[in-house]
Amino acid sequence: MNMKKISILLFLYVLLYTNGHAQKPPITPAWAFEHIAWEDSINTSYGAVSLIEEYLKRNIPVGGIIIDSPWSDGYNDFNWDKERYPDHENMIRYFKEKDIKVILWLTGATNFKSRDTRIQKAANYDHAVSKNYGINNSKPGKWWKGEGIHIDFTNEKAKKWWFTQLDKVFVDGVYGWKVDQGEVWYGDTILTSKGIMTNEEFRPYYYDAMYDYTISRNKAGINLSRPYSHQGGFEASVEKMNLGWCGDFSGNWKGLKLQIDNIYRSVEKGYGAPGCEVAGFFMERSNKKQFVRYAQFGSMTASMINGGENGAFSNHLPWWHGKDVEDIYRFCVVLHDQLIPYLFSTVVDAHLKGGSLLKNVSYQEESHQVGDQIFTKAITSDDDKVTCTLPANGDWIDFWTGEKHAGNTVITRQYPLNQFPLYFKSGSIIPMRIDCGITGIGDATMAGKEVILIHPSNENISYTYHAPRNEGIEYDDVNIQYNTQSQVLRLNGQTKKEYAFIIRDINKVNDVKGAESWFYNRTNKELQIFADGKNLEIQIK
Repeated sequence: MNMKKISILLFLYVLLYTNGHAQKPPITPAWAFEHIAWEDSINTSYGAVSLIEEYLKRNIPVGGIIIDSPWSDGYNDFNWDKERYPDHENMIRYFKEKDIKVILWLTGATNFKSRDTRIQKAANYDHAVSKNYGINNSKPGKWWKGEGIHIDFTNEKAKKWWFTQLDKVFVDGVYGWKVDQGEVWYGDTILTSKGIMTNEEFRPYYYDAMYDYTISRNKAGINLSRPYSHQGGFEASVEKMNLGWCGDFSGNWKGLKLQIDNIYRSVEKGYGAPGCEVAGFFMERSNKKQFVRYAQFGSMTASMINGGENGAFSNHLPWWHGKDVEDIYRFCVVLHDQLIPYLFSTVVDAHLKGGSLLKNVSYQEESHQVGDQIFTKAITSDDDKVTCTLPANGDWIDFWTGEKHAGNTVITRQYPLNQFPLYFKSGSIIPMRIDCGITGIGDATMAGKEVILIHPSNENISYTYHAPRNEGIEYDDVNIQYNTQSQVLRLNGQTKKEYAFIIRDINKVNDVKGAESWFYNRTNKELQIFADGKNLEIQIK
C-alpha cells in the first residue's frame, strides 16, 4: 500500500474516532436538569439563603444554587471568607435539608493580587509558585480577577496538589463547580510541562482534570462549564462536560440572540447538555418581556440557570416584574421539571450514540427540537410575532391549542406573553415527573409515579426510556409500546414501579383491562391509566 493510501486511511480513522467515539458526551445527573439559582450582587450567606427562601415561598422549585465569586478569602485558596459566609457549614446544611445542591465557583488560577476578595494574596499562592505548579514557568499574569498564576494541569504533581485544595470544600452537600475561564487570559500560546501548546490545546487539560476529580468524588457531581462561548471559542471537552452554560450575556434581545447562537454552536459540536443563563449575566438588564422570553427559551434547554450581577435582587427575580411574570416563570420551571425524565433519557441516548439534547437547530429561525419529540422556537423581539417551520419528520401538535399540523408547515402567529411556540410530535411517548396540575398535564394524583404522556398517531409507536434510578446517572431501560390499531399498551422494565399513563386524542373508551384504575375525560378526549408492575399489558376497549 502506498503512502498516499495510508495517509487517507489514517485521516478516515481519525475522523471516525473523533466523530464516533471521543465526541460522546457524559450523562448529566438527573438533578442537574433542575432550576439553578444564584446571586452575584452581595455574595453572602444571607443573600444566598434569602434568595432561595423567596423562590420556595412562591412555590417555584429550585434544585441547585451557585455560590459565586467571591466566596473564598483569596483567588483561589478554597478557604471560606468568614466575613461573607460566617456560617457556611449551616448554610450548606440548610440547602441540603431543602434538597438543593451547592455549586461553588472557581477558576484554575491562584492570585497574589485579587480584585474583590478580603485578602490580596491567596494562602496557597507562594507554595504553588515554589513548586512551579503554574504554566509559563509560574510567571504571574493578569486576568479578570487580578494577577496570579494559572495551574499547569498537564503537570500531574500540580493536579494532585490542586485536588487537595478542592478537598477542603468538597464536602457533603456540595455537588460540583462552576468552572469558569481564567486560562484564556494567559496568551494564545503557553508553556506547560509538556512543552509549548496553544491555549485551545491546553483548555481540555484544565476542564478534564476538574471533571475527572469531581466524578471520582461524587458520581452525581457536575462541572457547570462553558461549551462554546463567544468570549473564547470552544472550552470544555465534549466528552467531559455534563452541564454547560455559554456565559456572560446581556439581558436584552441582543444578549438572548447571542446566547441562542452560542448554544446552537455548542449543539453542533456535540455537547450533550447546554443550559440557558436566564436574563443574562451582566451589562443591560432584561425588561419584563425580555425576561419572560429568556425564561421560556431556557425552559427548553438542559437547565434554567438564573442569576447574575445585572440585578440579582431585581430584574432576575420573576416577582420583581409583577404577579403575571411570577406565574409565567413558575409555569416554565414546573414544565421543565416535569420533562426531566425525558431530558435525562435523551442525554443518555446522546451519551450512547453521540449528539445533544437539542437537535435540528436553526440559526435563522432560532428554533430547535428537544430530543426527537418536542419542537420550540425562541421569541426574540418586542412584537411577539413569530414565523417558524415545523420539522419535516411527522405531524406536530400545538401544546396550547391541541391543533395538529403537518411537518414542514410554516407557522406564523403572535403569541401572548404567557405562551411561546411549543409543539409535541404526533406519535410521541414522553416520560414525565408530575406532582401538580400547573401545566395542564396530569395533576397531584400522579406525584411519585412514573408518568408517561402518549400522543397516538396512525402508526404503532415505541420508545426506550432510560429511566433515572435516583438523582444521579444510573438508569434502567424501560421499553414502551402502543399499538394504535389494537389499542394495546405494553411496558417492559427492570423494576416494579407505579405508572400513570396519559393518552391524548383518544375518541372513545368503554373499558380498560390490566390497569389498577382509569379515568376517561370525554370533553378533552384524554385517558388516564394507573398501573403497577415492571411488565404491563393494558387493553383499551
